[in-house]
Amino acid sequence: MRKFLECCAGIDIGKREITVTILTGSTAVEPVQQTQTFGTTVQELNRCLQWLLAQQCSTVVMESTGTYWVPVWNVLHDSVAVIVANPEHVKARRGEKTDPEDSRRLAERLRVGDVRGSFVPSAQIVELRDLTRRRKRLLSAANSERNRIQKLLEQANVKIGNVVSDVFGVSGQRILHALLQHPQLPPADLAELAKGRLRHKRQALIETLQGHRLNDHLRWMIQHSLDHLVFLEKQLTELSQRTLQKLQPLEREYELLQTIPGIAAETAAVILAETGGNMAQFPSPKHLTSWAGVCPGNNRSAGKQKSTSIKRANKWLLAALVQSAWATVRQRGSIFKKRFYRQMQHRGKKRALIAAARSLLTVVWQVLQHMTPYDEPANEVFQERERGKKIQHHLRRLRQLGVDISALELPPPTPSERTRFLPGTLHPLGALGIHAR
Repeated sequence: MRKFLECCAGIDIGKREITVTILTGSTAVEPVQQTQTFGTTVQELNRCLQWLLAQQCSTVVMESTGTYWVPVWNVLHDSVAVIVANPEHVKARRGEKTDPEDSRRLAERLRVGDVRGSFVPSAQIVELRDLTRRRKRLLSAANSERNRIQKLLEQANVKIGNVVSDVFGVSGQRILHALLQHPQLPPADLAELAKGRLRHKRQALIETLQGHRLNDHLRWMIQHSLDHLVFLEKQLTELSQRTLQKLQPLEREYELLQTIPGIAAETAAVILAETGGNMAQFPSPKHLTSWAGVCPGNNRSAGKQKSTSIKRANKWLLAALVQSAWATVRQRGSIFKKRFYRQMQHRGKKRALIAAARSLLTVVWQVLQHMTPYDEPANEVFQERERGKKIQHHLRRLRQLGVDISALELPPPTPSERTRFLPGTLHPLGALGIHAR
């Protein structure tokens, strides 16, 4: 049941000032409204806190507006209960938006318990999250520099990218550094720098380097980008070391996540940074997948099912899950791979991949909730589950066609089904009104 509050406050967040409205009164009377405006400096926020405590207001609500809510949270959350609401859940109607009106509306919804609080991680998780997100940005910057170097090589008629699969591999870097440091080196000598299987393509390398237009300006630009890459790699190394230090209190969870197929060390760190590692704030796997935005939305009205695309949620966690999903659906014998190709036939590759990411996050919830390593189900169990699904599907289709399925002779349950469904529990066919004989 929703809890009624006789004294509560709503805060409209801004960059330079905040507007606070306090509502006081019982359910039998119209609440008394008090509204004040404060600055966002520490002194002003402390003055706001003293006013709240003087009015005996112990619960406040505010929107998560960018990062402007964080300074308010830092000052208030130690003394009063602060609820951070999703702006999509409490936004005003068009034409009714002012700062005092927004704060009053937030207070009114909090008064009747019509506000859901967002997940606010601890300070330790916030620091870990900053590191993992910083790593993602540095990797993106490094990829941009590599693409910039490729573009400069194309401008200089250096087409080694047509022969070398990775220009920044061992052979590619040897040739690239020779081009920058020894401008007069002939193409045949440059091709001799190739290593491994690339030595069989030396003639093709000579053709791509013959008559190139690499001048001093392009050499300087390429060297400038290479120096930036070296700097980024150094920062990534320092960032990885600091991330491992922050993960020490979560070492057990960090190791357990890496037992799941497709989840590497970097992905495990992202999952812990975004979810917090403690599944207490997510009562079930469905709550976690909904919060992460990897499940279809609900959009059904008047008996019609409309578009149910996934919602915009945690983009950092979504990117890590999709990357891990690609890895796990390519593993031979993986249950995720079998499910992915089965769903891809009638749902398409993109939707099947999101479904694989959702299944992966469900496994993450189970592993962290029970603190046990991942155990791959046996192939026989998977086949029996698929068999039960097919039986349910065909029985449902027969009922839709008007066939009396109560007279049908159903196959007996397999030994594993007898162990999975104890006496008195519903058989998989029981959802259709049919019980196995």
